Amino acid sequence: MRVCRNNWSEPGAAGALLWLAIDDHKGNPKRQHALPPALYSDAIAPFLHFDMPLPNQLYAIGGRNQQQGPLDTVESFDTWHGRWVTCPNMSMCRAGCGAAVLPDGCIMVTGGYDENGIVKGLLASCEIFNPWTQTWNSAVAPLRHARWGHGCTSLRGLVYAVGGCSLRPGAPPRESFMETLKSCEVYDPAEDMWLKGADLQMARAGSRVVTISESLLAAVGGCDDVFVRAEMLPTVEIFDAVAGRWSLLEEPLSMPRTTAAVAVIEERLILVVGGAPSLSTSEVYTVSDSPNGVSPLNVETTSTAASPALHSPAVHDDASATDAARISDIAEGRMGCQAATLKLPAPGSRFPMCSRTSVVIVGGENGEEDWEGNQAHVRQFSSSLVYDTESGTWRRDIEFPPMLMPRTAMALCVGHGQIRGHSHVHRSSFRGGG
Repeated sequence: MRVCRNNWSEPGAAGALLWLAIDDHKGNPKRQHALPPALYSDAIAPFLHFDMPLPNQLYAIGGRNQQQGPLDTVESFDTWHGRWVTCPNMSMCRAGCGAAVLPDGCIMVTGGYDENGIVKGLLASCEIFNPWTQTWNSAVAPLRHARWGHGCTSLRGLVYAVGGCSLRPGAPPRESFMETLKSCEVYDPAEDMWLKGADLQMARAGSRVVTISESLLAAVGGCDDVFVRAEMLPTVEIFDAVAGRWSLLEEPLSMPRTTAAVAVIEERLILVVGGAPSLSTSEVYTVSDSPNGVSPLNVETTSTAASPALHSPAVHDDASATDAARISDIAEGRMGCQAATLKLPAPGSRFPMCSRTSVVIVGGENGEEDWEGNQAHVRQFSSSLVYDTESGTWRRDIEFPPMLMPRTAMALCVGHGQIRGHSHVHRSSFRGGG
């Protein structure tokens, strides 16, 4: 049961709204245009009211810390105040896990590995966080196939776990029996059940999976054989929920990438940043328009690196492709990072006035990739980068606060979150620029 607390952001806010509504109702000669009464109750009041979690909150879940190893900790970026806050811990430590938002607004975390490592600590379990009650529920159906390093996202009310690494069925827990997966699973929250999904065209671990339309997913990059060749992939696959199959796109990324930060800018624009081996390059992968929707063979790419010849170029009247080609590299290479699309204040504005669509790249590390966590020559990040989707540039006008703890191999998602300390709304670590 969701409890209403009837707290307001500022003392007297409710009364001020009431007087404004009365003033409009009576008619004020100093105000030429009265606001519709419904605007106060349906738009302004819910914006100020805190009887339920608010949307547009960013979660960094689990992952691996250089000193502590796999983590059970969860942080949320509160876009009302512009700061990171701690959330209740998960029931267990999870690195290399995935996360997705369910239709009811709860957050599901899937698989990963715990403090026992990538073989003996391999996890099939899942758990769900309820932002209304601030509790975790681990009484959730486990994955059919334990996995870590998988992609995870939601589409049409279902959760997809895509690829990753696991033990061969029936094999003892030894690294020699680990494999990179083509297999995918689909979770139906109405039935609390994981079902077998369509297989990828290529085995992938460290691939990032994003929703690019109402019926399409994209699996970007990854590694095809973590425990043998460990070959990083430049390829992208599209899953069509209507057709029920994955299609390998003909046009590759500008370079092979695994564990990169990947987010959707617009329905057909995918931002790809960094990835192993500690890359600092950025690119935008553009899924071109097609008369029949998105065609697996009608794709173009633009990036800061030299792009390959286009298989089937499309003519764009807008500046999206041009802007994408001007994306600068990030200052320092990152792998194991994650990205999410979030509303943040526009230049010159402050929290909580979040109206500007941005991509936030969170965490990761710089050094040699080591799934077992040998961190002798690795530096982990607590800092975040912000890409402005409107200007197509990295935002320099803000100081996005660091996470409370450096981490890599975590899950990242945007959902509802409980706002705390609402009386300090103007204390922001976000610096408006100009």
